[in-house]
Amino acid sequence: MNENPYIKALESTGCLSEPAIRNAITTLNLADGSKVLDVPCGTGSHAQWMLEKYPNVKITGVDIAEAHVEHAKEKLKNAGKSQSCEFIVGDINKLEFANNSFDFVWCCDGLWPGPQEMGCPAEAPYDILSDMVRITKPGGKIAVLFWSSQKILPGYPFLEATLNATKSANMPINPKTNPELHFMLAPVWLNKAGLTNIEIKTFVADIPKPKNEYHKEGLLTLFNMFWGRAETEITKEVWEKFKNITNPESDECVLSQKGYTGFLTYTMFTGEVSY
Repeated sequence: MNENPYIKALESTGCLSEPAIRNAITTLNLADGSKVLDVPCGTGSHAQWMLEKYPNVKITGVDIAEAHVEHAKEKLKNAGKSQSCEFIVGDINKLEFANNSFDFVWCCDGLWPGPQEMGCPAEAPYDILSDMVRITKPGGKIAVLFWSSQKILPGYPFLEATLNATKSANMPINPKTNPELHFMLAPVWLNKAGLTNIEIKTFVADIPKPKNEYHKEGLLTLFNMFWGRAETEITKEVWEKFKNITNPESDECVLSQKGYTGFLTYTMFTGEVSY
């Protein structure tokens, strides 16, 4: 596949979260013939994993980035599953589907509230969720998932805690954000959208010592994604230590540790559309 740098980053980090997402998919219990909306569908990995678990569902993937949609089409074609899904360019703020179109809506890392200039779909999630309810059949379900935690600097708990306390690591949340808009309060969002039988489950992906360069690249991308902009918020000493232990050329790089282990979690919130 012809991968642009951003797609390559999504794929390399996605291989780390794959066990957690696959476990979440396993709990969905999708019935044969279910019509599923995957929004935003990204590069198509979640649709592929869903079809591997539930081969008799039909998936519509929507993403605002044309490059993601084209990549997803090619990926599912290569996997021999293109007949069970379609991918289209679209905006999560304008879901152009008829009422009661889907049995299930899957939204993973796509409903972060915050400024659109930071890549967030909207300042608040309520209008988007209401539209998801509109296009979901009565008795159908909506699942919203978020990357919820990680431990990926073993041996340096105080350093990792310091980095995690920066604004950079918590974007798009900031100290002035309405507490209700924190993703761990998503049950409040689902309730306001009229969903019932709300459930919360968290799934873990263990991260062992990198098995290959692609796995290693994914971790290096995560280090930069979480903390690469934190320099102005921490001391020079802490910043230099962080750069040293995440430098693959350094003798102190955490990825070179014989016993390297880490983990990340995804938390899934599901609700049912009332009859």
